[in-house]
Amino acid sequence: MRVLVTGATGFVGAVLVPRLVERFGAPAVDAFALPGDPLPSTWRETGIRVFRGDIADRAAVAAAVRGHDQVVHLAGLISYWKGDEDRLKAVNEDGSRAVAEACCAAGVGRLVHISSVGAVGFHRDGRPADESTPFNWPPDILYMASKRRGQDIVEQAVRERGLRAVILNPASIMGPGDHDPDTPHNKLYRMICRRTQIGSFAGGLAIVDVRDLAAIILKAVEGRGTDGASYLVVGANLTYAEVVRRIARACGRRAYPIRIPGPVFTAAGHVLEGTARLTGRRPLVTAAYGRLSGWTAFYDNAKSRRDFGHDYIDPDMTIADGWAHFRDTLLG
Repeated sequence: MRVLVTGATGFVGAVLVPRLVERFGAPAVDAFALPGDPLPSTWRETGIRVFRGDIADRAAVAAAVRGHDQVVHLAGLISYWKGDEDRLKAVNEDGSRAVAEACCAAGVGRLVHISSVGAVGFHRDGRPADESTPFNWPPDILYMASKRRGQDIVEQAVRERGLRAVILNPASIMGPGDHDPDTPHNKLYRMICRRTQIGSFAGGLAIVDVRDLAAIILKAVEGRGTDGASYLVVGANLTYAEVVRRIARACGRRAYPIRIPGPVFTAAGHVLEGTARLTGRRPLVTAAYGRLSGWTAFYDNAKSRRDFGHDYIDPDMTIADGWAHFRDTLLG
């Protein structure tokens, strides 16, 4: 068994790669990463081979995939800024196409494609959606649209070219191990631990512990899950106010998460995006994320629990362990 992990230097890769090495041994695990990306400290000393290249570079991806029995496609870009439209297409669509084509050409035994809950539709009344819920995110929320098209590319390769693939749709990923101080949950930890938090987004979201996602990926690599099927990987559905309260409790701080209507953030996003066009700097809030902040997008994890035989970590443990990691490694 030889496994290649794309996007391996990110949050999920930092947690997943050591588990793969423990299960299959370092010689059996390789990584594909952007040139210059630093290796996570969790697996820097494992001795695994690292291929360098752009995920949308078909030749580089094909060279990396060749000779592997399994590929875990983690590479992806999360952004709600219109200024990243080209990058979202290159990474989430063209990258998925490059990986799917390389896997077909190399006769890879299984592709584990990491998509997103954003590639699945949602119910505006807050009912949890499942894998069959039609995609209904507005097309101008570019991240969701790009992840949907990336998943469509993989599913087409399954139907038309016989690609063996399992698709995982994780919720917003939290928990310990994230080495990037600028991810949304790490920014929340930093903000809430320093002062009493007043206010929150009005809607709600699904979250998942990074350790749950890594465990299910490992199970998929080992053969669990149905080829061609997609699975929502979701640990809990929480309102944004609940997330703020739980983080504050973990940090030992007070919070008053008064819900601020989505249109307020949407209007702010329009102003900040206009400023960004003049300055070239990334806006703090975008209009798309402002709209998203007022919606409740919850998801059902019954299929993944059943087919992978998996019990999800309690969200309070996810948040507490994530805070402890942030406090001990990133809090300056």
